[in-house]
Amino acid sequence: MKGRTILIVLIIVLLLGSLGIFLFLNSQSVDSETSAPADGATINEGDGNGDGNIGVAEPATPLPPMVGVVVSNQSFPRGYYITEADINPQSDQLPNITVEQRLAASIGDNVVTSLTDVVGMFARSDIYQGQTFTIDMLADDPRIAGTEKYGPSSLIPQGQVAAALPFDRLSGVAYGLGAGDYIDIMLTFNFYQIDEEFQTYLQNDAVFYLQENVTTTSEDGSEEQTEARPDILVISPYGRFEEIPTGDVAHVYPSENQRPIVVSMIIQNAKVIQVGDWSPREAAQIATPTPTPLPEGEPTVTPDYAAQGEVTPIAKPPDVILLSLSPQQQLLLKYAVESYADIDYALRQPNNGQLYTIDAVDLDYMLQRFNIELPSTYNYSIDSPLPTPVPPEDSTDTSTGDDG
Repeated sequence: MKGRTILIVLIIVLLLGSLGIFLFLNSQSVDSETSAPADGATINEGDGNGDGNIGVAEPATPLPPMVGVVVSNQSFPRGYYITEADINPQSDQLPNITVEQRLAASIGDNVVTSLTDVVGMFARSDIYQGQTFTIDMLADDPRIAGTEKYGPSSLIPQGQVAAALPFDRLSGVAYGLGAGDYIDIMLTFNFYQIDEEFQTYLQNDAVFYLQENVTTTSEDGSEEQTEARPDILVISPYGRFEEIPTGDVAHVYPSENQRPIVVSMIIQNAKVIQVGDWSPREAAQIATPTPTPLPEGEPTVTPDYAAQGEVTPIAKPPDVILLSLSPQQQLLLKYAVESYADIDYALRQPNNGQLYTIDAVDLDYMLQRFNIELPSTYNYSIDSPLPTPVPPEDSTDTSTGDDG
């Protein structure tokens, strides 16, 4: 019992000693904090004779000026078109392009300092993650980015290739397309029935070899001779033979050429690299030679250009367009061109990269989409346009109206 009491007393002594040490250390830390000068200030301790101004802080040194610079958070390929979505994303994702604060003394005149200066611009070269934007890295006209260093390849997005396609006023939105636009490509294929063995269009032709026995008699009538004469009959198109209501067999053949099955489809969001032939950078201008002066006394003949009139050359309309798409889509377009498919282009809104779900259009689609009910008494098709009627000749009386 006595030993237990001594143990309890020792524990109480240790606890009191620990509490005392804690209170002592805490008071020392408070004294040091109250006596320490503030950041950026110094304490004037005087000359040691008690006449110093203790506790008066000197003013802090001002920080150097800072400037915001535009920095890329992602890597962009050359020819990339920067949009509002790159600086203000719709979701919670970080923007592709942001602003960082830098020392003003370290910023050159070529550095971009405003986000609005990069929107609507094209990258002249590859831009890497963490790289600071400079003025010479951007171009507002895609043709500038192409002509200065790389040609049309500078405008092709990463992972795509560019190929040329035929182009005219009707298929090309009335020549309303330009470099940098995004378009949809509408393709219309004509499907024909063919013979599986010959791999040729139906209907087939038929050739009949007929043999006729002709009997000839000599002039005196004493001798008769029978001769087989072959005859070739060609039926094109062959059609078919069928029995008509009179019981006779008739040859039935098509009254026109085979009508194709028309199917239309679409390729979306193709980038226009250029319209028309590629024009390289203009060559340097050659100095105009100085004309040789005429001898003294000889009159100078000045041509009258005003009388001749100025001839304005007529620009050739573009007949080709260069589009950027994935390699598989380009191969499909090559197949369409070589299969004589009809190709048309539709202009998209700016910065609209959405891909829509679009069904191929054929005759079945037309019937189902618009609930067309077909009569059950005859077969059906889409008729070709009727020929344009020719107006009759002008029969207006051109006489003077005199009666006699």
